[in-house]
Amino acid sequence: MKFLKNISKLSGCKAAILTNQSAFGYEGKYHYQTYSEIFDLKTIFLPEHGLFAELQDQVSGDELLYLFGGMQIVNLYGKEEKSLVPPRETLTNVDVVIIDIKDVGSRYYTFLTTAYYILGELSRIKQERGKAPLLLVIDSPNPIGTKVEGTPLQKEFESFVGVTSVLHRHGLTPGGLLSYYNETFQWKVDVVVVPVGVIHPKSTSHLEWVPPSPNIPTQNTCLVYPGMCLLEGTNLSEGRGTTKPFETFGAPYLLGKPKEELDKRMQLHQPGLFRLRNLRFLPTFHKYVGSICEGYQLMVLKPKQFQSLYFTLYFLKQVAELFPNEFEYLKGVYEFRSDRPAIELLAGDKLLLEYLNGNLSDSDLEAYLNQSESQWTRATKPYRY
Repeated sequence: MKFLKNISKLSGCKAAILTNQSAFGYEGKYHYQTYSEIFDLKTIFLPEHGLFAELQDQVSGDELLYLFGGMQIVNLYGKEEKSLVPPRETLTNVDVVIIDIKDVGSRYYTFLTTAYYILGELSRIKQERGKAPLLLVIDSPNPIGTKVEGTPLQKEFESFVGVTSVLHRHGLTPGGLLSYYNETFQWKVDVVVVPVGVIHPKSTSHLEWVPPSPNIPTQNTCLVYPGMCLLEGTNLSEGRGTTKPFETFGAPYLLGKPKEELDKRMQLHQPGLFRLRNLRFLPTFHKYVGSICEGYQLMVLKPKQFQSLYFTLYFLKQVAELFPNEFEYLKGVYEFRSDRPAIELLAGDKLLLEYLNGNLSDSDLEAYLNQSESQWTRATKPYRY
C-alpha cells in the first residue's frame, strides 16, 4: 500500500471525486470544496442517496439537479443496473479519482460498493490502455471500529449490497477495504491512501456526527446495522419512517402469546449485552406506513461484546417459528436483482440461510461465525491501518 500525507503534491491534476455530505469538516467546508482549490476538479460522482442524503433507499438520483460551475455531475445510482458503473469517458479524462466518503462498517452499505465499481473500471482501463488514473482514497475511521462479524459473501450472492468474500461487518476503513479489493482481485490499480488524521479526524464525537444517509442518523445505528439490515428482506419493519431506524423494528402482527414467548426467548440470547424495550410505533413512510406496529427498541449495553448479526439471525429464526402464518421473506426486485430474494443477497451464505430455515443449530452457527471471523481477521491484517 502507498500512503500520501500531503495531497498538495498532486496540485493541479485533473480529478473526479466520489463524495457526499459525510465528507465534511476539514477547514469547515465540504471536502469537495477544498479539493476544488487544489485539483482541477472535473466531475463529482453521486452515490446512492445523492450529494446531501436527500433520497431514501433504492430511489434513483437521476432527477437530482445541482448547479456547480464547470463541474460535471454523474449519478451512479440510477434507474438501471448499468448506472452503477461510471461512464468510461468520466475516468479517462482525469489524472486522479478521489474517494472521500464515509462508510458505516457493513458490507451492505453501498458507498464503498460504488467505489469498488469505480476501482474495477479503472482496472479494465489499465489492462486495455496500459495506464489508468490514480485512485486517491481519503481515509476516515470506521465508526464501529475493528471488530468483525459474519461470514464471507459467496459469489452467487454478489450484488450491489455485497462484494464476494467480504464479511457482514468488515472492521476496515475505506482505505483498507479498497486496498483489499485491489490486491485480492489483482486489479493492479495505483491506489494511494491519505491516512486517517490528515483530512478526517482519527475519531468523531457523536456531537459532530454527519448522517451519511437518511436512515443512519447516529453512530449507534451503525452498531446495530450489520445485523438489522437483514430485516430489509422480510415483512418486518426495520424502522424506516421512525426517528431510530434499525434500532426500532417490528410489525403489526407481533401480538398475543407468540409475542410473549418471543420476549422470553430474546431475554436468553446474549444476556446482559442488550435490552429490548417493548413499544408501538407508527411509520410515516416505507413498510406499514400509517399502521401501528408492535415491536422493540434495541438498546446495546455492551458494544464491544454485542453481536448484531447473531442477534438478528436468532431473532428472525424465532419470529419465523412463532409466527409461521404472518412472517414472510420478501420477493421481487431488490437492488437491481430479481433472481434471488433480498434475504439471500443480504445473508450471502448458504449456511446462514440454513440456520434461518431451522436446519442449523445455534451452537453450529456460533462455531461457523467464530471460524469465519478469525479467518477474515488474519486475511485482512495487512489492510488494518
